[in-house]
Amino acid sequence: MAVLDPTSSTEQSVSSLPYREPLPSDDHVFPLTWYAVMQAKALTTKPIKRTLLGKDVVLYRDHKGHVRCLEAYCSHRGADLSLGKCVDDQIHCAYHGWAFDQDGQCRSIPAHPDRPIPDFAHIVAYPTQERAGLIWIYPEDKRLASPPDLEVFPELEDASFTLSFYEAKWQAHLTRVVESVLDIAHLAFVHKKTIGRRLQPEIKQVRFSVPSSDRIIIENGGGLLDYVFPGQWMLKAAMGKSGFINYVTFTPISSHETLIFGYAGRTFLRKMPLMNWLFSKQSSKILEEDRLVVESQHPRPIPQALQMEAHVPADGPQVRFRQRWYQFLAYEEKRIMTKE
Repeated sequence: MAVLDPTSSTEQSVSSLPYREPLPSDDHVFPLTWYAVMQAKALTTKPIKRTLLGKDVVLYRDHKGHVRCLEAYCSHRGADLSLGKCVDDQIHCAYHGWAFDQDGQCRSIPAHPDRPIPDFAHIVAYPTQERAGLIWIYPEDKRLASPPDLEVFPELEDASFTLSFYEAKWQAHLTRVVESVLDIAHLAFVHKKTIGRRLQPEIKQVRFSVPSSDRIIIENGGGLLDYVFPGQWMLKAAMGKSGFINYVTFTPISSHETLIFGYAGRTFLRKMPLMNWLFSKQSSKILEEDRLVVESQHPRPIPQALQMEAHVPADGPQVRFRQRWYQFLAYEEKRIMTKE
């Protein structure tokens, strides 16, 4: 694995970006891609509301178990559809019984069953997928969307791994949260009682590679930290097949709040339920150590130029992430703006 010099690569990459003045809206703009919103096994035919990018949505399963997602509020009087119920694969509003199908089309207005249903009665539906035990939403109107394939790390769908689930919610911008998992220099300080207790503060060399513009791989001791833009990350063994993995994915609830879903996976002691609890508890403890620091950072998102914060060689992977984020802001990539 190559040892990259973040100083020289930073100058070259940033200078190639088209210059424009930072916009106030930059803090509210995120890549338009698939985002995980909940654990799949928690969803039944009973509607559940979630928030993604500042917008409330309602999720439910139809009679075949397929996941459906609609905007969360009825087009009639704005009642919360998660208070309603599912009948014949349609979600019925609890207020006046208006019924909506999987595509957001209003199919019934009980007060006027014989009148044509007007166009304004319909609501937005969103593409969904169920992968790696999570439910993912592509936050664009289903009628307009052409979502890319959802790619997840193969270990998450490898039956030889037992996955222990954990989650957290941080009051922090997505960019700050992502940088926390690309930062190896903080381990000896933030995690000095857990995973960093045997580490020395000095970082003599940061070994990382960038196989593509959307991927950063960091070698740290015997492990590989594998990050895929914008929001998936996995820790696994540097050599051979790992008996242990740790995975996280990040979902922007709003411009100032990020949801984290994770798995601690193992191929050993798989028939011991207590191990699931222990792995989940330890992973949550480590996340909590990070949360206290990341939520304290200012400005809330990463600064809009590299020169606005100091950098040292140990920051190489974060600098590469910032270059990719600035590229996203500068070029015409698919994006979505939060409601907040």
